[in-house]
Amino acid sequence: MSMQVYYEDGQGHIVDEHGVQPMDLVVDEELYAIETISSRTQFLMNKPPERQSNLVILPTADERNCDVDMELCNKRRYTRWVKRYYEDPESIFEKKKKSGRRRILGNEHKQFLLNYIDENPSAVVNEVVESLKQNYEDLNVFRSTVYNFMTTKCNLSIKQAQFHLVERNSKEKIQQRYDWVQKWQQTDLDFTTNCVFLDESAFHINLKRGMAWSKKGTPAVVTVPMTKAQATSILGAISATGLINVSLRVPKRIKKRKLGCETDGYSIGTVTGHYLSFLKATLDEMDKYPEMKGHYLVMDNAPIHSSTDVGKYIHSRGYRYAYLPPYSPEPNPIEQFWSVVKSKVKRNKFLEKESLMTRISEACDSLYLSDFKGFVSHSAKCFGKCLNKERL
Repeated sequence: MSMQVYYEDGQGHIVDEHGVQPMDLVVDEELYAIETISSRTQFLMNKPPERQSNLVILPTADERNCDVDMELCNKRRYTRWVKRYYEDPESIFEKKKKSGRRRILGNEHKQFLLNYIDENPSAVVNEVVESLKQNYEDLNVFRSTVYNFMTTKCNLSIKQAQFHLVERNSKEKIQQRYDWVQKWQQTDLDFTTNCVFLDESAFHINLKRGMAWSKKGTPAVVTVPMTKAQATSILGAISATGLINVSLRVPKRIKKRKLGCETDGYSIGTVTGHYLSFLKATLDEMDKYPEMKGHYLVMDNAPIHSSTDVGKYIHSRGYRYAYLPPYSPEPNPIEQFWSVVKSKVKRNKFLEKESLMTRISEACDSLYLSDFKGFVSHSAKCFGKCLNKERL
């Protein structure tokens, strides 16, 4: 049990060490019930052993360099070859002189294509070809040539699109992210050592992969039930040292009403009460680990997170908090966590006795500690982009 000390501030107010008055708020865990799916204690017990790093071994001989006899090379030359290999693996092999006609597309076309794709990321290859011909009247190029040039020389690839709101990278939001990083760099906040990241996400039992197999020339069809599955709200908390808490918002039972009758007046979604219940469970779990005392709880500025009761409750438990700037999911590591968990949940067909909750629990406990470090380090790199006022 954590102990909180209060004292009189000289102005007739009772406050704690942070200057916060004691709360009269009682978290109603029955009205706003949550159910724990996985906790830090459970994760540390069930986590898989860490993957061993892959060692890069320099090949001594193969069919491409069979004429190289390493035994005849002196030590200095061998050292030079090793250095060249790590800088450019192909540089130690004998290269044949290239012959053939001059390339149709060059650096000038490459820069044009990169600028065009930046402005039109959803463009099809035919549109790219037309834009090239409009800007270079004497250019006569085939669709296949442009496609190969885009994938090999421009290093472009076609992939599933992520749709971002226009507001996300407006000048105002970019400036807010810059100001946010400037502000928190003046404190001891450190994503990798003293932060816990919280958010919620929706799951349902009909989650399917966006990609599917089919015979060549036929569409990839995946059957789904006619009725839409009810979404389940899952609340989570993670840090660079692993999972902290993942809980289910227990849905309320709604009584059937006659047509025309008024509703009870409460929300069936996740509200501040549920979030406070989740906070209590999360902080109770963190209290078991003294090294986490005083950590920052990092959240986005959703209405259920930014209630004054939330901040007061966190301070009353001896922790601190920080709100991320609006329209900024990239700096929040838990967004990547949800993405990985969902991919694991929908990877395999549900077994007869398997539930959504058991699948989520297994997905959470199957992650490596290095995965969490990767989530956090990726988001921490966004600080540099924010200071450079780059798009996220």
